[in-house]
Order: sequence, then structure tokens, then C-alpha cells
Amino acid sequence: MTSNGWKEVTLGEISLDGKGSYGIAASAVEYSDDLYTYLRITDINDDGTLNKTDLKSVDDEKAEKYLLQPNDIVFARTGNSTGRSYFYDGSDGELVYAGFLIKFSLDPSKVNPKFMRYYTLSNEYKGWVSSYISGSTRGNINAKTYANMKISLPPRKQQDYLVKVLSSLDEKIKTNNQINEKLEEMAQALFKHWFVDFEFPNENGKPYKSSGGEMVESELGMIPKGWEIVNLEDLTSKFTTGLNPRKNFVLGKGENYYVTIKNMGNNQIYLDDKCDKIDNDAIKKINKRSDLKKGDLLFSGIGTIGRVYLIDETPENWNISESIFTLRPSKLISSEILYLLLLSEQLQGYAQQLASGSVQKGVRMRDLKAYKLAIPSNCLIEKFTELIRPLIRKNKYLEKENKRLKAIRDTLLPRLLSGEIRVPLDNETLVEQS
Repeated sequence: MTSNGWKEVTLGEISLDGKGSYGIAASAVEYSDDLYTYLRITDINDDGTLNKTDLKSVDDEKAEKYLLQPNDIVFARTGNSTGRSYFYDGSDGELVYAGFLIKFSLDPSKVNPKFMRYYTLSNEYKGWVSSYISGSTRGNINAKTYANMKISLPPRKQQDYLVKVLSSLDEKIKTNNQINEKLEEMAQALFKHWFVDFEFPNENGKPYKSSGGEMVESELGMIPKGWEIVNLEDLTSKFTTGLNPRKNFVLGKGENYYVTIKNMGNNQIYLDDKCDKIDNDAIKKINKRSDLKKGDLLFSGIGTIGRVYLIDETPENWNISESIFTLRPSKLISSEILYLLLLSEQLQGYAQQLASGSVQKGVRMRDLKAYKLAIPSNCLIEKFTELIRPLIRKNKYLEKENKRLKAIRDTLLPRLLSGEIRVPLDNETLVEQS
């Protein structure tokens, strides 16, 4: 132990059984409330949180033996995500961890378990991971190596203080995410009520269809009188993709970001170290093809099909790959309605059904353009946009707030880990030793 109370330990030494355990070797199945949720490497975000966009279940008689318990932490042991971690506190429900993850059960008498959640976000930890996977085509760190990982452990009071400060930021981020989930649910429910169920308010404020509103026959079935059938292409003034780097420029240099589907989530664009970089000449070439503007919609068309992002600020230092479509709404529709249309169960199902490809499935632009739907008069479009816009603006505001909170967390983390910012002792005020 050093004079300031810091000591060097290994991960095995602060774990209950001194070693790591590999997860269950079972195939994922479609998600079901009747089965355990399956935690795979792809379900873990870079910041150690659970990615809930495509959760699967596991159907295996041995699954219960691999249930995570509070204070467990798992590590990705192979692939491009080697080193990615997830700390389990029970708040995400019951999870069974998969075979490409290694679990350590942390001993609360030896470490504040949540301290390890933050340690694995540190540059010290990331540097340790890089030292084991640099130069290899596919990263791999086994359980023994993880168990021998050395950690500079602060005194317990400093651990507790670090966890208290950073957890308060994470709790706010989590609350914002929960609010955004509700906002998304509300927005999509309203869209379905108006544009699928045709229960928009009539002139008396009553639900149109169930109040006897006149319906007429169309190629899509019965639709409200006055509505017309159009293609998705009719609702856009621009419908294109980014550029393929193999034919147009070289990846890996410059200060601009080249966004592919791996950097895109629903209503999320991740501009981070995982994102490819391009120079100014390359981004100018893409801009000629896909000059992204505020109000444009992005739609992932290959691999993970159907992710949607509404651009609320004209990008300055990023553009997209050829696997992402750009849709700019025409005067017939608003950005907000086009956003909800692209997220709708009907269009998502259509895109998935038409996806093809032997190596990686994708939906063709011409097929997406041909999607048919019924739209109302401009008056109803305007009313719905006025109704829905505050929800989407609130969603965007909370996303920006979360980015600020994460930046604060990431700035405080190394200072708390090093003791530059330390816990007040003996009634002293917060000390910054710099």
C-alpha cells in the first residue's frame, strides 16, 4: 500500500472466487417475456450501459445457472469489442450472460463494486486492453488475463465518493432516457391513432372513423374520404445515400467523422472513437451527394435495417456512408411526420420483408421509394405537426443534455481516480490538488 492509501490489486483479488466465469454457449432466440433476457456483447454500449434496441432471449435448460447477480461485472473477451464491460446492479431485470462474456463477482468487502464500472471507462483500463489486442486481427482476452489485471485502488472513502459523484450523473442520464422512451411511445401512439387507425379528430373533436367518418375504397383498403395514396418518394424532395470510401476516398485520416450504421442508433448518431475519420476533401465529395441539412431524415438500409435519425442541426464535421439513406421531406409533409412514418410498424415491416442479400441483407432504395401510404390534406398535416413537435423537441433536448452530462462525467472520472479531486475528510471542504 502506498503512503496516500492507494494500493495495487488484481481483479481476481477483489472478486469473491478469485477468477472469472465464462457465459453459457447457447443460441439467441426471439425476445419473449416467458424466457430469460440474453446479454450478448452487442447488447452492451461502449459506456457500459445496456443497449435495449434489439434484445434477445435464451431458451436453454441450463440458463438459470448463468443469471447475473448484483455486483457482477462482465467483460467482452473477443472480437472488435474486446474489453467492453457491463456492471450489473439488478435494475435491468434478470439477465443471462452469453459465452463470449466473462463474469467476475466483486467482493463488497474489498472494493465498492460500482467503482469497477467506472474504472473500466478510464484511460488506464482502455490502455491495458489495447496492450493485449494491438497488432492482432481479432482481439482476445481470456479469464486468466482479466483476473491478473492490475488496478490502482483508491482508499474506500475515495471509492465511495467517486461512485457517489459519478452515479448522480448517471442517474440523471438514466432518468432522461426513461423520459425519452415515454416521449417516443407517445409520439408513435399518436401517429398510429391518426394515420393508421384513422381516429384523428373530426370537425367536432371526435375520433373520425369510430364516429362514422366517411371511408372510401382504395388500393390500400378503406381510407378516409379526401385522403390520397402516394409513394414514399412523393413525400421527399431528396432521396439519396452517402458514398462508398473504396471508390471515392481513403478512411482513417482527417478530423471529420464518416458515419456508418455501427455509429447510428434510433435517434442517435455516435461521433466517438469508434467512428471512422475522413479528411476535408473526402467530406466535400460526400457533401456533393448528400448535403445533410437540419430536418433531414437518415434511415439505415443494410445489416441493421430501419434505424432512424432526425437531424436537428446541420452537420459541420460528419457525413454518412452508402449504407444510410437521406430523406428530405417535400412540402407535402413535415420532418416530424416523416420521422414517425419511418419508425412505424408498417414501414419497418415492409423494409424487413423486402430486404435481400446473401452476405448482409439490405433494402434497395427503389423498393423503399415505392412504399405506398395514405396521406391527408395539408391542414391535418399541420395540426398533427403542431401536436407532435413539442414531444420531439423535448426528446432532442434531453439527448443533448445527456451528451453534456456524459462529458462532465468523463472529465471528472480521471480526476477522481487519481485523487486530484478527493473526498472531503474531517469536515474539510472539497480539495483540488492542482
